[in-house]
Amino acid sequence: MWKETAKTLAIGLFGLLTALPAAAQETATLALRSGERPSGQLIDMNARGFVLNINGQERIIPSNEVAAVEFVVGPAPADAQARINAGQPVVVMRSGQVIEGRLSDVGGTAPLRLTIETASGPREFTSSEVAQIYVNPVAAAGAPAATATAGSPAPIPAGAINVPANQAWTDTGISVRRGDRLVFQASGDVMISPTASSGIGGSPAVTNPAARYPVQGAPAGALVGRIGNGTPFLIGGNTQPIPVNGTGRLYLGVNDDQLGDNTGEFHVGVIRQ
Repeated sequence: MWKETAKTLAIGLFGLLTALPAAAQETATLALRSGERPSGQLIDMNARGFVLNINGQERIIPSNEVAAVEFVVGPAPADAQARINAGQPVVVMRSGQVIEGRLSDVGGTAPLRLTIETASGPREFTSSEVAQIYVNPVAAAGAPAATATAGSPAPIPAGAINVPANQAWTDTGISVRRGDRLVFQASGDVMISPTASSGIGGSPAVTNPAARYPVQGAPAGALVGRIGNGTPFLIGGNTQPIPVNGTGRLYLGVNDDQLGDNTGEFHVGVIRQ
C-alpha cells in the first residue's frame, strides 16, 4: 500500500514539476508595426520570429513585424524616444536607464533571459529588469517617406501633430478639399482604459462590438479622422494615400466611446499628395 502511494505521489510531483516551466512564461505585449498589440505569454524568439501564447493558442509573429516588446506598458523616456525616432534599437530598463542594442535571443521561463547585442558585445538581462525593447523602431512621425522633389507639395504642417487619447477630436489646422489624397505617418501608444493599451491600429482584443465608437467596426483605440462634421473614417496603421471625400478642416481622434480614463497621445504626420 505504501509503495503504491509513494509511486502515485512521485508521478504526481514529477508531472507538476515538468508542467511548471510551460506555465511560467513571461507576459508581454508585442507592439507591431501595423499598430496591432497582441498580448500573451512570450515563449521564445527564433528564426521564425516571436512565439506568443495567447489564451492557449500559439502564435508566431515574424521579427520584422515587431516594433517593440513591452513587459511594462507605457511611454518611452524622452532620451529613448529621440533614439527610437532615429530608428535605433534600444532597451529601456525598469530603472529608466536606456541601453543601445538589439535583441538577439530570448530564453528561460520566468523571468525570461534576454540577450542584447551591444557595441561592446552581448549582454544578458532578465525580463524583470527590462521595461521595453524597441526591436524595429518606427521612424519619427511626420518625417517624409522620401526626399521631396522639385514641385512636390511639402508636408503639412511641419512636424508631428499630437493627438491626445482623452480628447474627442483634435483640430489639425489643416484644411482639405474633396479629391485631395492624404498620407498619414503615425506612431505612439495610448491607454484606452487603466488596463488596456492601443497602438495606432487599435486593440481588437478589447474591442466591444456593442460600443458606440466613432467608426463602428474598427478596433477600439485606433487612429481615426473626420473632415469638418462629416462621417469619421479609419486611418489606423494605413500608410497608403486616403482620398478625401469632403471639404473642410481635418480632425484626428481615437476610436473610443469612453475618453475620460484615456491617457497618452498619438503623433501624426500628414502629407498631401
